[in-house]
Order: sequence, then structure tokens, then C-alpha cells
Amino acid sequence: MMRAALEEPIRGGARWSYVFGSGLAFLVALQAITGIALSVYYVPSSDHAHASVAFIQKAVPAGALLRGLHHYGASAMVVLIVVHLAQVFLFGAYKTKRELIWVTGVVMLLITLAFAFTGYLLPWDQAAYFGTKVGTSVAGEIPIIGEIQRRIMLGGSELTTLTLSRFFTAHVFLFPVALLLLIVTHIFLFRRAGAAGPFHHREDHRVESFYPRQMLKDAVFMLALFVALAALALKWPADLGPQADPSSDYLARPPWYFLPLFQLLKYFPGQLSLIPTVLLPGALFAALFLLPFADRRAERHPFRRPIATGILALSLAGTVGLIALSKYEDRANKEFSTRFKEQEEASRAFLKSKFEPQVIGQVLAATPGVGVAPTSFGENCAVCHGDRGEGADSAPSLIGITNKPNRTPEDLLKILNDSRTYGLKEPMPASFDLSEDEKRQIVEWLKKLK
Repeated sequence: MMRAALEEPIRGGARWSYVFGSGLAFLVALQAITGIALSVYYVPSSDHAHASVAFIQKAVPAGALLRGLHHYGASAMVVLIVVHLAQVFLFGAYKTKRELIWVTGVVMLLITLAFAFTGYLLPWDQAAYFGTKVGTSVAGEIPIIGEIQRRIMLGGSELTTLTLSRFFTAHVFLFPVALLLLIVTHIFLFRRAGAAGPFHHREDHRVESFYPRQMLKDAVFMLALFVALAALALKWPADLGPQADPSSDYLARPPWYFLPLFQLLKYFPGQLSLIPTVLLPGALFAALFLLPFADRRAERHPFRRPIATGILALSLAGTVGLIALSKYEDRANKEFSTRFKEQEEASRAFLKSKFEPQVIGQVLAATPGVGVAPTSFGENCAVCHGDRGEGADSAPSLIGITNKPNRTPEDLLKILNDSRTYGLKEPMPASFDLSEDEKRQIVEWLKKLK
């Protein structure tokens, strides 16, 4: 097996242009290793996700470096897979019985984007929450299936713990398995077909084994990638702003790799939004999938394929231009610019602040006079009714509960003692492990929730 791996014949000899595939494999491994380490501390719930990420970033030894490698590695994967596909396209390496290699590469691009999108929400800070809200809203614009697709993604109509749980499951379990299977298939097909070699024929006769020269180039490229990601993580730690507050007026933008689509939506309002959300992406990926089956010419030299090379150049330039234009318009708008500056300052301030352990049951946005909920409420009631008593899909709101008929403090004590005997339509758990004093503390606190 070692001989088969190291003695792979490379037509035309070792080249720096061949390092991108190995670089992508390295990034996948790096993301897997750092992701497993992060999951040791991460809690996928809306109550504790942000606190667990803050703990990683501020308290875990080398946690900021670990998260930074994962954060910047995600963007590096998106960039590198596009560069790799562009290089394969320019060299015409999708031809001559390599159609399925190209198709699996395009599918891996889609999974990489899905990886980045689902991972973006997991920190559960303001940018992640509202950026994902924008992204899922765009997905909901698709006719017929859009709203169904959006509800499946969200687990309802709003971003909640269900959404976070679904994104975490997809990010940690579903997409890794799919990507691993595709990588194995991609490498198997590549080894079966052999290296395409240079796009000009004068060096076709030259054959060199993978070891040692190509292996050295790949190793140097991987080391350069790691050093660059580590330098970014140390110089500019991964962003983490205040915890998501759905009631705030945070000015949201999607992740940078979806900014071209976001910018195009500005030019196609109303029903015309189908063009950038459905028609253009659909046409683009249909063209990518069908490319090796439609282009059957033997010619591979990029300068002798001016139309194909021109389309690639325009597509890449247009994508970069739309990202730059979106950033420029946000900065040129005085109102937006001021808001973004305030949000960035709040994010930097939070990142620099000392880590504060999360107090379960703390009322994060209590009105004056309400104060902190009893610990017994946080441990027994908040899981259904929310830390603020604001309610959720599984339980009603407790705010102003003592103003309702048949909900005096004495009634609340009876409910806590035995909700089934009291006659609730949807009884709470049969019993709580609470003392009489703890029950009275909870009731006294509920009386203050106006």
C-alpha cells in the first residue's frame, strides 16, 4: 500500500500546480481534529452555546488558537476548493475519462459550503444568529419548496435550540460522513484514471513518481497553510460578539461566501428574486455538472479555449467584485457604517473582557426589581419556561402569571406540589425535587415578573 501511494506515476513530473488537492485533504483533517477538540467543550443549546464558545475562547488553554484554526480553516477550505476546481478547469483535467472525478469535486464544493453555513451559527452570537437568519430567509424565497425547506432547516418558524441542534447534527455528523465518502470515491477514481498531466503535449513523455519531489511540494504547501492559519488565529482571534438577542435591531449580513448572492438580491426585488436565488445558482451548478459531458474536445490548453477561459475569469472576477461592492456600499452608507462600527466595537469589547461563568437561571434582561431567578428555578423550570420565564414551544410564558385568574401565589404552590391533581391541561412533570422553601422562592420571584 505504501509503494502504491508513493510510486504513483505523475505525467509531466512534479509541479506546484498539483498541490491543491493535497492541501484540501490536509484542511479536512485539520477541521476534523480541531472540530473534535471543540466539541469536547461545546454545548449545542441556545442557553449555553455562546457561553461554551466563550469558555473555549477565553479560558481553555490554547482555546483561542484551536478555535481560530477551525474558524479560518473553514474559509480556507471554501477558497482552496474553488482554486482547485479553477485549476482543473483551466488545465482541462476533467476530460479524457475523468468526468466522474470532476463531478465528485463539484459535489464536494456544495458540501463545503453547507459545512461553512451550518458552522457559522454554532457560536450563537449576534453576527451568527442574524447572519443565519438572513441566509435561511433567502432559502425560503425559493418557490414551492422554499418555505418547507426553511421550516425544516429552522425546526419551526424562528431560530431556536431546535435550529441549533439541527445545524450541529448536520455539521458534526451528516456532512462529515458525506464528505469522507466523497473523498474516498474521489481519490479512488483519480488513482483509477491516473494523473492528467500537463495541458501541453511536449512533456507528456516525462513521468515521475509521487515520491519524493511531489510529496515534498505537497508537504511544504501544507506547512505553509498551517503556519498561515495559525498566524491569523494568533494575530486576529476568531470573532465572538455578545450572545444573540433576537429582540435587538442588529444589522445582519450573511457570511462572506454568500455575499455575492446577497448583493444580487438588491438588483432583483420582489418576484425577480427568483433569478439570483434559484435560476443563477441552478444554472451555474448545472453547467459545472454537465461540463465534462458537454466539452468533448481533446484540446486542453487554456489559451486555445478562449471562451471557456474567459467565462471562468469573468465568473471569478464577478464574484470577487460583488463581495467588494457589498462591503463598499455598507461602508458608504453613513447609517450602516455607524451601526457596523458600533457592532464591531461591541464584539471587540466582549472578546477582550474576562470570561464570566454562566449562572443558570439568571434573568438576562430583567426589569428593575425582578433580579436574579432562584437557582432552583434555573435547574428545574428554565429548561421549559426559559431563563427569563419568557416561555417556549414546550411551555407557556410565566410573565404576569399571578395576574391571571386562578393563578394566585397559593395556586402556584399547589401546581408545584402536584400539577396533575390541580388539573392543568398539559401537566408539568409529576414532581420536582424541591423543598417547600425553594418552591416559595420560585413563587415570590414569579410574582415580580410583570
